Amino acid sequence: MKILSIDTSSNNCSVAVVDEKSMLGEININYNLQHSVLLMPLIEELLMRLDLKVKDLDALTLSTGPGSFTGLRIGLSAAKGLALGADLPIYASDALSILAYGVYGFSGILVPMVDALRGGFYTGLYTFQNGKLTAIMEPSILSLEEVKKKLENEERDILILGDIVDKIGEEELKFKENVSIAHASLNIPKASNIPYLLWDRIQSGDSDDIHSLVPVYMRKSQAEYEYEKKIGMLK
Repeated sequence: MKILSIDTSSNNCSVAVVDEKSMLGEININYNLQHSVLLMPLIEELLMRLDLKVKDLDALTLSTGPGSFTGLRIGLSAAKGLALGADLPIYASDALSILAYGVYGFSGILVPMVDALRGGFYTGLYTFQNGKLTAIMEPSILSLEEVKKKLENEERDILILGDIVDKIGEEELKFKENVSIAHASLNIPKASNIPYLLWDRIQSGDSDDIHSLVPVYMRKSQAEYEYEKKIGMLK
């Protein structure tokens, strides 16, 4: 089984092809939010380098967010187009689970935190149980102070990851002795993690409905927010 995977939820434009045993190839471009220009050429390049065509694929996986509004729309549109054209099933995951899964096997609490603007972060709490990623708290929008409050009595090791490390200093993030910060390589979601995160669903054929699959935004875009503020809908 060969699976093409796409993640455009962050600044990182990530595409990968994996099979049951290994990651066959992956390309990550974490620069300047160029998804509209990069995504399809990266997919074509990766398939060419692997001597594959779309007809050789068995499934697609992708991130539905939360994250970059524009990136999510681009990734989902590309995935739907490929799926419809080649009659491929789609399996989707939220971006926070994908980030957490990138630290496979961590024994403590994983806290992905992605900038949601206006002082909030997309976040959740995760841990691995018997090799499976388990959500302790489902995706939410919280401030750092609210996250600290939720973790104040947690005695297990805590790992914070995501683009929050680019927004807030390490000293402030390490608010307890058992808190550590992920290595830079773990702070961007990567397409190669998605199929393995969703492997049980893929094996059982529990695919998403391509017609009802939509991005997970969790809040209005900055443009919508500014417009509503301008016309007096927000105070």
